[in-house]
Amino acid sequence: MLVEWFKHLTTPAPKHLKAMGYLRELIAIEARHRRCRVAWAPHLTHCRRLILKAAEGVRRGRVTVLGSGWLFDVPADELARMFDEVVLIDVLHMPEVRKRLATWKNVRLVTDDMTGLIEATFRHVHEGRSGPLPPPRADLGPLAQSDLVISANLLTQLPLLPVGWLRQWGKGYGEDELKVFARRIVEHHLDLLAALPGRVCLLTETKRVVIADKNEVLHDIDPLFGAKFPYRGRQWTWDIAPRPELSGRYDLRFRMTGISDLGAARR
Repeated sequence: MLVEWFKHLTTPAPKHLKAMGYLRELIAIEARHRRCRVAWAPHLTHCRRLILKAAEGVRRGRVTVLGSGWLFDVPADELARMFDEVVLIDVLHMPEVRKRLATWKNVRLVTDDMTGLIEATFRHVHEGRSGPLPPPRADLGPLAQSDLVISANLLTQLPLLPVGWLRQWGKGYGEDELKVFARRIVEHHLDLLAALPGRVCLLTETKRVVIADKNEVLHDIDPLFGAKFPYRGRQWTWDIAPRPELSGRYDLRFRMTGISDLGAARR
């Protein structure tokens, strides 16, 4: 914990991202990966293989990864060999990631908010506003010029920190309002992906389950906040927090869906 605290203290990041927990969450993901490396390995293998399958048959051009993070689930080196340009988009890029990719001249790191509302939500709360919440505003932009776009375990993460910020500091927002806010963010990302002209690969959780002894399901959680998910794809389980990561009494597992070609995967 001391190492994580020091990294948070010394890593530069915009004020609103630090306040809302984006840097803290990135650091925590790296630490959890270190602790749960064995449990995470099958999930990460599924992700990398599916991304490489999505890249098959796509012309050498531009591939864009949304939610690149620490690249645990993204075969960045392989993509850099397969494409003329690799664009990695995330709200923050850690110094270790920048250093690791520095030798690849065709890899470009772009700092961007794929909801288009993080800073607006921060200001909304910071300025003491109430009433309608900021809508998601991210658009196709340069994504439309990509031959392959990969949304890498990002979809259900997009609403979490904005909702947490509003729940902790916002004025008068009930759980129903926050759920609608979260669902709009999820729906917006799905709509954005569906509108892209190139191939789209989507990796996402579609269910969270809390498991006790003898595989008893204690909680069944919808990470899509009620948004419709009209796609079929390859499915597996991500044992994201096995005991005793969160508790000595239960495990947290994600039911994952991986789609190598979104356009061909509608139910």
